[in-house]
Amino acid sequence: MLSMLRSGDLLARLGGDEFGLLLPDCNSDSARFIVTRLINAVNEYHFMWEGRLHRIGASAGITMINKHNCQLTEVVSQADIACYAAKNSGRGRLTVYEPQHALTSSKGMMPLEEQWRMIKTNHLLMLARNVVAPRTPEATSFWLVSLRLWTSEGDVMEERAFRAGLADPALHHALDRRVFHEFFHHAATAVASKGLSVALPLSAAGLCSATLIDELLEQREHSPLPPRLLHLIIPADVIVKQAETAVATLQKLRQRGCQIILSQVGRDLHLFNLLNPHIADYLLLDSDLIANIHESLMDEMLASIIQGHAQRLDIKTLAGPVQNSQVLDTLSSIGVDLIYGDAIAETQPLDLLLNTSYFAIH
Repeated sequence: MLSMLRSGDLLARLGGDEFGLLLPDCNSDSARFIVTRLINAVNEYHFMWEGRLHRIGASAGITMINKHNCQLTEVVSQADIACYAAKNSGRGRLTVYEPQHALTSSKGMMPLEEQWRMIKTNHLLMLARNVVAPRTPEATSFWLVSLRLWTSEGDVMEERAFRAGLADPALHHALDRRVFHEFFHHAATAVASKGLSVALPLSAAGLCSATLIDELLEQREHSPLPPRLLHLIIPADVIVKQAETAVATLQKLRQRGCQIILSQVGRDLHLFNLLNPHIADYLLLDSDLIANIHESLMDEMLASIIQGHAQRLDIKTLAGPVQNSQVLDTLSSIGVDLIYGDAIAETQPLDLLLNTSYFAIH
């Protein structure tokens, strides 16, 4: 690949699977030509390993640096936006940053009033996915709960996409409170009577709010749900960004009987410098890492590294969604403890699960 670059070009690894390329004295057309050749070379690289064909892929974003556009934060932000647009267009794509990309992002921001309506009054659906061990998929360990929210126009949004657009921690707190209110007032009694273990989402902002955590624990203590049946799903990056507060609160929750699942564990391995066995019970691997793990050696190797760290810390691993038998076989060979996905069982509304004759035995 170095043969495709000019002598003055600079290629550097930024971290994980991200690379940066500086092309001095290069116009947009020439940059597009050079980067397209690099992308094609990466996408055409196939190799055999342990009897399986593996493929790797790349996408790229380009921005121009000149006397009118030379602020570091602006240039990096533009490159990030272009890379995101390229990835969003599909595998092996190239996007050159243009001002409308930023405008599109800002236009796509939902009005604050609509965000509050979706959190406070619009329809909210809790979906349940059963979590199983790869070699005993007929035995459910617990149920992973995710959210779907409705806009005032009737469009459906996944929780992760909706939360990504929330700038104010108060909005995250409000959504957390609604989730816990809905669960403890309408589902906890049935969950307890059936002996089901459930995992509810809790935002990083919510974890760092002492008031919200106290409210959560009070609701649980006044419900018939035993602490051992409640798991909390919390984004792992809160350990990196707000370590002191997060660690203390996680330990408090575990001491009160709750089980902790750190989610979106992926390419930032710095997390494992901060983890200890007393912080979490499970690590939930990022779904982006799992999607093509059966044909991406890089993703498989990264998942194996995470699995090794988890075993060292005596923390179980959880991965999904498992959409086919190839992904299932790969995760099983890595040693992942638990999985979920449509290849195991279809996702169903929590209400429907609680209205069936399903009971758990512990």
